[in-house]
Order: sequence, then C-alpha cells, then structure tokens
Amino acid sequence: MKLSGIFTKTITLLKSDKRNKNYRYQSMEEMLSHSEHSFLRILNESLPRGYEIIAKVRITDVLTPGEIFELQNCSAALHRHSPKHFDYILCEKHSLAIVAVIELDDRNHIQREARARDKFIEKACKTAGFKLLRFPYRSSYHVHIVREIITHSLNSPNLAQSL
Repeated sequence: MKLSGIFTKTITLLKSDKRNKNYRYQSMEEMLSHSEHSFLRILNESLPRGYEIIAKVRITDVLTPGEIFELQNCSAALHRHSPKHFDYILCEKHSLAIVAVIELDDRNHIQREARARDKFIEKACKTAGFKLLRFPYRSSYHVHIVREIITHSLNSPNLAQSL
C-alpha cells in the first residue's frame, strides 16, 4: 500500500473518531417485549432436565456461511433479509450445544418482511441442521403442551415443527 493511502485512511479514522465521541446511547429499558418475556417464562417452566433457553441470540454468533462462500458472498449471505437474532435457542445445559431454534410468531408474521425473515430463518436452520420450533403468539400458553412439543422435537428427526 502506498504511503498516501495509509495517510488518507489514518486521517479518515481520526475524523470519524471525533464524530463518534459525541454519540450517546440510550437504554431500551427492556430486552424482551411483554409477549417474548411471558413466553420465555413458559419455555423455562416447560424444559426437560438438562436443557437451557437463551433469548435473542444473534444469528451471526451461531451461524456462519459454509466454506464454499467467498468473503464477499459471506457478508451478503449473512445480511440478506438479515434478521438480527433468533428469538430463543434451546441448548444442552452443560455444554450449551444448540439443540433447536425456537421462534415466536406474533401478529406481524403476516407482513411481507416478516415472511421473508421466516424463510431466511427456515433455510438457515435447515442448512445448519438445527431443529426449528415455531410457536404462534397466544395470550396464554399451557406449560404441559409446550413441554410436550419440546420433548417430542427432541426425540424427532424432523427439523421443523409448529404448534
């Protein structure tokens, strides 16, 4: 790289650093919506022994495009129709190995963007070999029914299941 290129990049970084010093962050106050938090409580009550639920896991923390992707395509694969996180991840308690992805489908899932996100999630889970459990939003859930669905999915080779 030429000396002028290094100088230009250094000046650019210094200028952007000054702008970022004035940026302030605000707390969102709550990490989960009311319905997501309610469902998380039901999930925790429904779990068989030896499992753990983790909420709002960034997709890029658990999935990377396969080795066949070049660096440029890798970024496109992760950010195309990019949902930022899985709603919940079901893990083995001791190793935190991922057992399944759990999605809570609220009323917004009839919108075009949500359907595109759902397709992305389904394809990502399928290619990664993750089981995908979908639960439609309800005002209340029965712990024993959610437990039965989770237990059945743990014993089933089928990768996608819905309530």
